[in-house]
Amino acid sequence: MLLPSLEEQREIGYTLRALDDKITNNTKINNHLQQIAQAIFKSWFVNFEPFGGVKPDDWREVSLGELCVTVTKGTTPTTLKRQFVERGINFIKAESILDDHSIDFRKLAFIDDETNTLLSRSVIRVNDIIFTIAGTLGRFTFVCEDLLPANTNQAVAIIRADTSKINPATLYSFFVCGLHSDFYTKNIQQAVQANLSLTTIKALPLCLPPEKTLAEYSSLIEPVFERIFHNYTEIRRLAELRDNLLPRLISGELSVADLAKAK
Repeated sequence: MLLPSLEEQREIGYTLRALDDKITNNTKINNHLQQIAQAIFKSWFVNFEPFGGVKPDDWREVSLGELCVTVTKGTTPTTLKRQFVERGINFIKAESILDDHSIDFRKLAFIDDETNTLLSRSVIRVNDIIFTIAGTLGRFTFVCEDLLPANTNQAVAIIRADTSKINPATLYSFFVCGLHSDFYTKNIQQAVQANLSLTTIKALPLCLPPEKTLAEYSSLIEPVFERIFHNYTEIRRLAELRDNLLPRLISGELSVADLAKAK
C-alpha cells in the first residue's frame, strides 16, 4: 500500500490530533462536572449547609425500592437457547459499563427482535439507571436515547425511578455521589461469584427531603448531568469519526482537502 506524502501525513496527524484533543477536553470537563455534582450533593445531603448544618426534621428515611417502579435484572439469551447476532438490539454486559459511568459501545453484544421480546422483563428504557451486580460490582450509568433499543443480562440491575416521586437524574445523583457504596459493600453475597441481590439493591436507605426541597435540589443537579450526558455522546461520536477516518486517510481513499471541502 502506498503511503500519503509526508506533508499529507502531517496534515492527517493534525486532523486526528484535533479530534483527540476535543475528546480529552470533554473528558476533563466531565470529570470537573462530576466533582461539582458531588460537591452539591455533599452540601445538601451530608453537611446540610442550606439548612444551617442540621438535618431538617421533615426529612424522611425511605428505601430505594420505594422510589422506583421497578428494580429488576436480565437473563442471558443462551439460557433460552437464543444466540447473539452480528447486529441488532444492543445487549449490555457488565464489561460494557465503564468506571467513569459511560458505556463502551465497542463492548456491546447484540440480540434480534424476537429474543428482545422474549426478554421483555429486561428491556431498558430511557432514564433507567443500570448497575452491575455480579462480576465487577458497582459500575453504573444513566440510560440516554443513544443506547436504545437495549436489553441486558443477570449481571446488571435495572433501576427505574417512579417519576411521581423523584426525577431519574436526581436519583442518579445519589449513586454518582457514592451514597450506595458502604451499604452495598457490607451486603455483598459471597458465592462462586460475588454478587448483590435485587432485595439488597431495593433496600438501600436514602434520606429524602420534602417535595419542594427536593425540587430545589433537582434544579441545581439536573443541568450538571444533562451536560455530562451530552458530552458522553459527543465523545463517542468523535471517537467513532476518528477511528473511521484513519484507515480512509492512510489509504488515500479520503484526503484532508476532502474533509476541508465537506465543512
